[in-house]
Amino acid sequence: MSGAARRVREAVSGSPFLTQTTQSGWTVAQKALRGRKLKAYFAANPRVRLMIGSGPSKLDGWLATDLIPSRPDVVLLDANDPFPFDDATVDRIHTEHMIEHVDHPVGTHMLAECHRILKPGGRIRILTPDFDRVIALTGEVDPEVATLARESNLRNGIDPAVADDPIYAVNRLFSGYGHRFLYTEAALTKALHDAGFANVHRYPVGDTEDPDFADVDQHGNQINEAWNDYQTLVLEADKPA
Repeated sequence: MSGAARRVREAVSGSPFLTQTTQSGWTVAQKALRGRKLKAYFAANPRVRLMIGSGPSKLDGWLATDLIPSRPDVVLLDANDPFPFDDATVDRIHTEHMIEHVDHPVGTHMLAECHRILKPGGRIRILTPDFDRVIALTGEVDPEVATLARESNLRNGIDPAVADDPIYAVNRLFSGYGHRFLYTEAALTKALHDAGFANVHRYPVGDTEDPDFADVDQHGNQINEAWNDYQTLVLEADKPA
């Protein structure tokens, strides 16, 4: 988040009325700027590659979008709304650790909109916490994974006396960080199929057969890379040509 955005949020955080009013005004301002930003991006980039929920990530040639734009180049996109793109105008979509931040019906809408705006033959790459791997932390796990969970607990202020217990990490992944809904591989695969996607395939973090998706995963730079690799589900899928 930019310094200006952070100062606005801090200034109004004590008043629900001011918070709602200021956020509404902020949204109106961002929507007013959106058309100009999109026009500039499309003019400079014949191959359209979209990041949804970009956060601090920035990739050359990719259009960064987020609910709260953190830089001047980031375009406002609310996953609950119709996306501000015409049908079949986008080549690639990358969305990393975003879909778990919205309720399941919003995630369903988001995937349908992704399918709508992708060109036939376009692809989506989606990364999100893996429900199955999160749950697995409560059972017998590899000692290296147990160490990663402990280190995550310590980074998040858990008392060292109880940091060996993975339940703190499990609860953070379910209800911390603004998370609303975690997917299993089966559930996310079904959601992609229901949205119209095909050829769903799982990859490790950072691995892909699509040159457009090479070196685009960045969440591991923001948290511990090995911890991110363990907990993250990565699926790619095609919009049928």
